[in-house]
Amino acid sequence: WSSVKSGIHNRTSEYIVSKNSWPLFVYENYQVNTENLKEGFFKSKLLILAFKAVFTSPSLVREAEGDGDGADILENNRCARQKSEQMKVKMCVASIINMKKVTPCAITYIVCQVRFALSSISSWHAVDGDFDYEEFWNNIVDYFEDVPSPFTRHRVETLLEWWTRKVFGTNHRDDLTPEVVSRMSI
Repeated sequence: WSSVKSGIHNRTSEYIVSKNSWPLFVYENYQVNTENLKEGFFKSKLLILAFKAVFTSPSLVREAEGDGDGADILENNRCARQKSEQMKVKMCVASIINMKKVTPCAITYIVCQVRFALSSISSWHAVDGDFDYEEFWNNIVDYFEDVPSPFTRHRVETLLEWWTRKVFGTNHRDDLTPEVVSRMSI
């Protein structure tokens, strides 16, 4: 491991970390299954924690464990809106921008922010040594949006549903009241 770390630090050609590298922090448990590179891809706890810290609330970060037991953000923000009439209450970014599900660009933003936070660079630049954030961004977005087959599309949709469940929780039936459904009808 020390030779790999030293190779990365010294930027030897064998260990250049580039826009085409998928860092370990994007994998579940920070481990890659070399037999199946898609296993655990974009399912790291660090990414969920970072997403919650940015889009929901830093205080909800501790709720990243489990399968779909994340805070019910929609319910929390309904309560915040009701309280806001009585006093000033800070709402989360997801509520302000009406985010009810996780999107590829939101994941991409978080991955880039985490990559920057883990780097040794002290200020943001589009190109950081051998690493090009713009190209890295495009590679991540392409993974989600430029899918070559229906099978891959299904895998991406399943991953986005997993993210939405981890971040926003599973209970959204209350949002589909008869009144809401009637307004959705054409």
